[in-house]
Amino acid sequence: MKISIYARDADIKRAYRQLAFQYHPDKNASPEAESIIKELNEAYEVLSDPQKKLVYDQLLITGRAPKVEPARAPNRDPRYRPNPAGYGFRKSSKKKELQELMQSYVPLALNISRFTLLCCVVLLCDFTLPVNKRKETIVELSKVYGGYGENDVRMRASDGKIYKLGKVTMDELVGNSYVLICTSPLLGISKRVENEKGTRYRIPVSIYGNFLFFPGIWLITSLLGVFYKNGIEFHFNLGLVNLLFVFFNLIAVYISS
Repeated sequence: MKISIYARDADIKRAYRQLAFQYHPDKNASPEAESIIKELNEAYEVLSDPQKKLVYDQLLITGRAPKVEPARAPNRDPRYRPNPAGYGFRKSSKKKELQELMQSYVPLALNISRFTLLCCVVLLCDFTLPVNKRKETIVELSKVYGGYGENDVRMRASDGKIYKLGKVTMDELVGNSYVLICTSPLLGISKRVENEKGTRYRIPVSIYGNFLFFPGIWLITSLLGVFYKNGIEFHFNLGLVNLLFVFFNLIAVYISS
């Protein structure tokens, strides 16, 4: 009697019982009955065990038995719970889906990095090119307390803006009727103030002052996002980082204006 390799456990058991009844020595006086019963029991021992049946079916299909890992010793920790079946497969499947999703957004991340690199080049040119100077009259001077340092002064100019100057005393500016406001040529960001004698006073609260590290880091991440070619996750994450730096630098530019 032949059964399919896809037969269910109930079909295997039914076939075994029919053959066992047919060749049992009490029912069959044939001299081969005893050896047939022995082979039948051995076959049923293999087919009734899922692990052994898997090896046997693989051997029938491919001619090679699959590698069977030895059973692990039981864990001694009473709190240990084995992972459910398919746990590793589901985990690797989710990771693969995430990588495929990142892969689909890599071109967008690359374009973001290209755009931010262009923004960094604009900031670099704005920072290095000669400044524009305009003459403004000093309207009011006041001491800055609690935050910018001992020698910081708040100056109101005739253009209506307030400039916080670092490392300067009020006495240095009291006798001056006017100052020169030095701004960047492209974005018009205030970089420093000069008095009548040509003494320069920096403006610390500026993207070209204390916040200069923002465009510096932004330039590095943009260069990596454009020119570093390896790694899907690396490109995707750099695109997000560069997009985040857009908002940081926009805030810094707004504060500096």
